[in-house]
Amino acid sequence: DWKKHKKTCVTLEEVWERVDAAYAAKEWRDLLKWEGRMVELMAPATDFTCNHIIHKFEKAHRMGKSATGSPHHSTSIIRLMSMRVEVLGRMERFRDQGEAMCHVAMHLLLLQRRKDAGSYYQRARKLGAAHGFFSVECQACQGLGQLAMVEGRHEEGVELLRHALSAAPFSENQPEGADSDLTGSTLHAMIDALFEVHKLDEV
Repeated sequence: DWKKHKKTCVTLEEVWERVDAAYAAKEWRDLLKWEGRMVELMAPATDFTCNHIIHKFEKAHRMGKSATGSPHHSTSIIRLMSMRVEVLGRMERFRDQGEAMCHVAMHLLLLQRRKDAGSYYQRARKLGAAHGFFSVECQACQGLGQLAMVEGRHEEGVELLRHALSAAPFSENQPEGADSDLTGSTLHAMIDALFEVHKLDEV
């Protein structure tokens, strides 16, 4: 009955408090208890707040995946990150949106969903090119290149990796030179591809 429901029902304000407390304490299990109320939390919120809400539950699933290895967490991460992609687009945070697309693609590849991953990488590449974000274009082309290599499209894969490597030094918020993380990871991918197609002189 209503009186019993009123006594046992946790208000949105209380949910907020418990979510914040669990997030601060890095108690991912406690945090995920409230994922079912996420839509309610987001309904009255701004896109800025929605982004933070989604991020909290996404991080909880990341911790859960690290702790348990369950594929359920990977599926949930993809779902939540896909939601963040749309929110970041509405906020016009296009570089963050592009990087989120690349992260969705990486998690899709872990589940062997290559076609879906390729679609996200293509979206990220177009977005990076449209807004001049070299870091996004680099990550997207690296992902597309590695995917092409796996699928046996070697010539296309090498060209995509060349493009990624040419964009890497201009990436935003990256240290200059070949010792940057993005440049280094792209170089490793390129070297692996060149070995695979027996272009040892270029290696």
